Amino acid sequence: MLGQFFLYHINVWWTFLVVAKPVLEVAFHIFLCLGRLGLTFQASILVDLLELVSFHIYCIYVYAARLYSLQVSGLVALWRLFLGRKHNPLRGRVDSCQYSSHQLFVGTLAFTILLFLLPTTLMYYIVFTTLRLVVVGLEGLLTRVRYILQCLPLYVSTLWLLQSTIVSSTVHLTVQCRETQGPLLLSVQPVPGSWWNTVQYCIPELVHSPPRVNWGNLIGNLVSGKLIYPS
Repeated sequence: MLGQFFLYHINVWWTFLVVAKPVLEVAFHIFLCLGRLGLTFQASILVDLLELVSFHIYCIYVYAARLYSLQVSGLVALWRLFLGRKHNPLRGRVDSCQYSSHQLFVGTLAFTILLFLLPTTLMYYIVFTTLRLVVVGLEGLLTRVRYILQCLPLYVSTLWLLQSTIVSSTVHLTVQCRETQGPLLLSVQPVPGSWWNTVQYCIPELVHSPPRVNWGNLIGNLVSGKLIYPS
């Protein structure tokens, strides 16, 4: 039944593609024309197209993740029932609780059902989470490629190699003539900084670097069934 549910949504997506094919072709030609604006614009368009073509994967991933998260939460809550404990949301802790025999019987049935359904749900969750991670990884890669293209230091690197005074970081003062009477003559020689410091200083302020991946948070979301969004 769960497999038919996912197949139904895939068939709905294919039906949508067939119906919207003329509109998508026009939009694709528009994107091709806009792609002439530059490589960074093309990278941004690729990210949007990837989001569009993988929308059905995202929808099924949300269903699988929510179902997996509910089952895991239910199993944890029912396991506390066997231990005579329950979660207190007001105080944010686990307190002791006395349960009746009827509650324990219903909890045992629910725990058994959820436990035997978990392998099937887990399999679908692993498959569609893997697809989601591939899509998010490609989007993150394209985002970082766009950032590199926006900050590509070709002009600055050329000036640095030519020892141009435009990219000088400090100046070196040398005493040319020092007399007891008369002016003090100094020689000023611009000193270029290191290549990395020059590049960092010349990055446009409007361009923000992509956020780093928090691997601990990502793994925690995967285990608990929380949704994963591109960074």
